[in-house]
Amino acid sequence: MEILDRIEFNSVSLESVLEDLRGRSPVIHDGHLRYAEHAVRMYRERFAGEELMPVRPYWVVQHEEDKLWELYAWWRRYESDDGSVREYRRLRHGKIKGSSPGELGIAAYVAVHGRPAAWPDPWSDRFPMLRSAQQRVRRVRIVEIGLADGRVSIEFDGSLEDAENYYRQHGHPHVAKVVSAGGLSTGASCFECKQMTGCPALPRVPGILGLPSRPAPLRKVSVSDLRYYKDCPAQAHLRALHLPKESEYSDSAKLGQAVHQWIESLHRRKGHPPCIAGDMPPSEQNWTEGRWHVPDELAEIGLRMLHHHVDACPFLAESLIEYVDTEARRAFHDTAAQVVVVAKPDLLYLDDGSWVWRELKTTQKESWFHDDLLEEFPQLALGVVALARGALGGDPSGSRVEVEVLRPEGSDLHTIDPFEPDRLEKALTVLRHYAAPWREDETFEARPSRKCQWCPVSKWCASYTPQDS
Repeated sequence: MEILDRIEFNSVSLESVLEDLRGRSPVIHDGHLRYAEHAVRMYRERFAGEELMPVRPYWVVQHEEDKLWELYAWWRRYESDDGSVREYRRLRHGKIKGSSPGELGIAAYVAVHGRPAAWPDPWSDRFPMLRSAQQRVRRVRIVEIGLADGRVSIEFDGSLEDAENYYRQHGHPHVAKVVSAGGLSTGASCFECKQMTGCPALPRVPGILGLPSRPAPLRKVSVSDLRYYKDCPAQAHLRALHLPKESEYSDSAKLGQAVHQWIESLHRRKGHPPCIAGDMPPSEQNWTEGRWHVPDELAEIGLRMLHHHVDACPFLAESLIEYVDTEARRAFHDTAAQVVVVAKPDLLYLDDGSWVWRELKTTQKESWFHDDLLEEFPQLALGVVALARGALGGDPSGSRVEVEVLRPEGSDLHTIDPFEPDRLEKALTVLRHYAAPWREDETFEARPSRKCQWCPVSKWCASYTPQDS
């Protein structure tokens, strides 16, 4: 966005902007710049010859009663010379995904009624409104572009009346839903939230990563990020930037995702009945589909795994399950390391007042690389420390980490007590092993190896050399 701003508003060439960015301190990662150059070229090529002019101020609708309400979209803004046509362009790092009707309704309404405003500084302040002539908007267009391949989708194109009707039908209900969403929740978005420092929902857990206290800029990380970092710092960094990925999953990994998805859908059922054999896909047919479609022989292996889940389903036992959160999203603020730690357990459930952190693993292997499950799956280590430190609340007496392992031949259920001193110390050691080098790293240089050929972001890495070259 910064590169496009300088090109469109300051008439600076792409080459000059890139040269300037390469000389910045701290240095912008080379892989990031390689992608940025590709994305900007795609964007400019696709919209070459457009007559609309770029608009620097944001379009904002402000309404104040007992509270201040602000509607805006951060997408790029363009308008005709006479101001009668306004256009939003939503940029996607990868391919086009489409926006929800609620998002489109808000954007269309803001394009019609929004007044020019500067970005607030600090972010917690209201948008400063700028002096402007009376609005003359008669037509609104919203487009989306995938910067990986340059494809464009027209999401909305209509008159002022069309935009207002679309907002009434889709945008306003979306706003009402957001405003009345109820309790606070945590997740990856905590990192950029205006209210993070004072939010009562975000647990403060100093030392959850096993690191000593240090003054440092706030960062965000997940256990998956740390695992990628161990393979290659550059891969972890480029993934964290959400750059387009290619061939991210092998067929075996896709099968694991398909099994997870099937079981997750069963665990979402009202009342949470135990999974039974009749809930599983019919035999002798490929039950995988879409993104997680795999060859027939792997689908058959996955079916066998699903049937073995019946014997390990967490809802099978007669327990006092009060609350279930499938594919739960949680975040913890490690105030010692200055990191927002993001987690996504496969299942969180409250059993007789105690939290259970459960992970599901699928494998066709007979043994693991490590003898200890905490070393094999560091996300289990995070669960152990989170429960031991009371980050989720609840009654600690029954808190536990569970890992269900599904193989074609059977299932195993392992339970870890987070209050066992040796297990807690092992969990902290594992997390420290992964997190310490990542927290100290400032450059995220590539670590070339044979794994480069399977790296999904190798396209943006200057250190990558294709095997056949």
